[in-house]
Amino acid sequence: MMIGLYLLLNFAVLWLVARASSASGWRLVLMLFVLGFVVGSANSLIEALVFGVLSPREIAAAGVPALIIFAVLAPAAVVLAGRWRSGHTAALNEGGFTPVALVGVIAAYELLYWSAGTLVYPYIADFYATRTIPPVYVVAAVQIVRSMIFVAAVYPLLKTGLRGAPFVLALVFSIIGGVAPLLPDNPYMPPDIRFYHAIETSVSNFIFGLVVGFLFIWGRRVLPVQA
Repeated sequence: MMIGLYLLLNFAVLWLVARASSASGWRLVLMLFVLGFVVGSANSLIEALVFGVLSPREIAAAGVPALIIFAVLAPAAVVLAGRWRSGHTAALNEGGFTPVALVGVIAAYELLYWSAGTLVYPYIADFYATRTIPPVYVVAAVQIVRSMIFVAAVYPLLKTGLRGAPFVLALVFSIIGGVAPLLPDNPYMPPDIRFYHAIETSVSNFIFGLVVGFLFIWGRRVLPVQA
């Protein structure tokens, strides 16, 4: 049942992104595939590796099913969203993220990550008690990388035009990158730990998605339009 809900939530969000996007066809399929796999699997697996939750071999084993799932869901979402063939031409958005905006993205992610982690830690402390947690500076450095990976995953969609970007990204990050991956049972994390992590990541990622979307819009207004 949880697998079905996982698939349904991922598909629903990809369908929504397809409807909001100005792109179409295989180009949109590729962008949705990258978005789903990176946000929904790869970026979380990086942290699982750093925290010692999964070994490199387990990381690879966990990533393959996600590749297959999003390879199926992406074209299905494009077709059912009516975006396989479109009379609309994807219009390139000038501007985007200024250096100041990217610093804001990193700062926002770090603040949300540490705040949410601090609030949830009392409920998951026992699970991590037997694991060696990396030094604070290592964890902080990893979050810089992860925040930029989030941005890179959505940037092609933003550049080609994404209506309601802040709210769409909030749903993408909170559902595909938060709730959905923690629904199915797995041998690495018990249900109660997944539950607390789902609350933590869905709320913080939702806010982060809003921040990324609004900073992109702000950057689009600040950066000069090329002739």
